[in-house]
Amino acid sequence: MAIISPATSPVVRIPGLFSTLLADLKAPVAPGQPAHRFWAKVIGKALFSNSTHCVILFRISHALYRFLPTRPLAFFVRMLAVAWGGTDIHPGAQIGPGFCLVHSMKIAIGAGVVIGRDCRIAHGVTIGGDMGRHPWDRSSDGWPVIGDYVTIGVDAYVVGPVTIGDGAIIGTKALVNKDVPVNGIAVGIPARVIKTHDGYEGLLGR
Repeated sequence: MAIISPATSPVVRIPGLFSTLLADLKAPVAPGQPAHRFWAKVIGKALFSNSTHCVILFRISHALYRFLPTRPLAFFVRMLAVAWGGTDIHPGAQIGPGFCLVHSMKIAIGAGVVIGRDCRIAHGVTIGGDMGRHPWDRSSDGWPVIGDYVTIGVDAYVVGPVTIGDGAIIGTKALVNKDVPVNGIAVGIPARVIKTHDGYEGLLGR
């Protein structure tokens, strides 16, 4: 996972907006099928999927958030995503390309969250900081850092200063408040790692 970790805030090296959006549009569609069918599904998702629309709206809001004069517009676009698809992602969150929302409803991602590339998130997921801290504190100490190729199941919670390793799988309704290793599978309340899988390459069906 390409992360810089200065004293104040981690940063994901995200490529240009166009290439990031292209990766996002392709993320929900399984590869390995004829090209015409693959791209037809990509276009269909872009036109008719609320989840894909919410990812696109987040990319727009994040781009606007980076510049102080356009920051109010970023929060307006965020509001559109909440109204349209039930997804509340703070424009300041840093999310790598290939971001896939399986279903958009009831997803909340906080301001200081860092998510790597090709991550897959189901509905009802909350990823946020330690509620004991000030909500405007976006230091790396209080927010989750999630690696590449991570899958987070339905109604799971990832809270506080935890690190989720590349390829990890977070089970349905898990409450993650401790680190999860690379390729770890975590379930339960609070979540515990029950085993690790062999590797995340190809795991998500992309």
